[in-house]
Amino acid sequence: MKERANYRRIGDYVELVDDRNFEFKVDTLLGVSINKYFMPSVANIVGTDLSNYKIIKKHQFACSLMQVSRDEKIPIDCLTDYDIAIVSPAYAVFKVSDTTKLLPQYLSLWFKRSEFDREASFLGVGGIRGSMTWDDFCNMEFPLPPIERQKATVKAYKTVADRITLKRKINEKLEEMAGAYFQSIFRNYDELPNKWSYAQVGDFCQENITNLSTLDEFESIKYLDTGNITKNHIENFQTFNIGDDIPSRAKRKVFDGDIVYSTVRPNLRHYGLLKNPPDNMIVSTGFAVLHNTNKAVSNELLYMWLTNESILEYLQSLAENSVSTYPALNVSDLLEVKIIIPDTITLNKANDLLRSVFTNIHYNNIEIRKLSSSIDVLLPRLLTKNKGTS
Repeated sequence: MKERANYRRIGDYVELVDDRNFEFKVDTLLGVSINKYFMPSVANIVGTDLSNYKIIKKHQFACSLMQVSRDEKIPIDCLTDYDIAIVSPAYAVFKVSDTTKLLPQYLSLWFKRSEFDREASFLGVGGIRGSMTWDDFCNMEFPLPPIERQKATVKAYKTVADRITLKRKINEKLEEMAGAYFQSIFRNYDELPNKWSYAQVGDFCQENITNLSTLDEFESIKYLDTGNITKNHIENFQTFNIGDDIPSRAKRKVFDGDIVYSTVRPNLRHYGLLKNPPDNMIVSTGFAVLHNTNKAVSNELLYMWLTNESILEYLQSLAENSVSTYPALNVSDLLEVKIIIPDTITLNKANDLLRSVFTNIHYNNIEIRKLSSSIDVLLPRLLTKNKGTS
């Protein structure tokens, strides 16, 4: 039986913070990913009143207690990369009451453990739509070693976490570079230059509808749901073995260079360009999967067209006018997106540069996932090693 002599109730060490952005002093809007880190919000806030949004300061926490049992994870993190920001009013914002007894960074490590998520998922079963109450959250427990042991644990973790942060920032810069390059070429033209022409995405792509033929095809599958990829960053895969209760939407096979694009709420940016996906990678049928059949235009350049801001706004407007329950696209909406094809020299240069940029992003993402996996192994060892009462 797990020893719990040094476990403490979370609610005895934290307190809610409810500081609103009434004076509009803060405009950095963040959200917390399902993989438990802060990221710039992808929500469309044009025309949104940000005065009711919650202010969060460095070393404070934000968490979403909604749909915990469905997602089997609590999006939660401690703010470290910003001094101050705002988050949606739907988040619970809280802080450690006494940092001489509990380091916020140490508590954050406990929140990253699968053990914490399993307990939260169990508690959320009885809630509305699988949500937890704040009281249930406060009644959860965590191990509390002496402060010096907390510091040692945080230091050991930070070495790996800093590497992940560095790789994410490198990818952000690469994405910015690709976007700036794309805009410099395909700026607004009153009249296209000589040998340039208009086309549609569908002139180069077709919908990939290749389905998993039988569950016996693989011993296990790596499943990508629409919520597990944002702006070409895969948060995580769900792994299912044959015989598991596999989601009904886990059907679509994918191939190198395929573009996956969630057909619901395009403004949430659940899309990506898949490079060398494993053979047993299966994606949700909630994606439109576009397969490039004409290599004259690179997968990367097509991806840039489908994800630039003006196209996103256009696709969101189409989705909002759909007859679906949620704003949704048809695959044909993506295939009919109008693009510009430049002259051969410009096109080849764009293809080569974007391939290079996205290859670097791909390898950085692989390292991020490997480092994240090493943290999953490291955390239990650190927290078990640091047993002891404060």
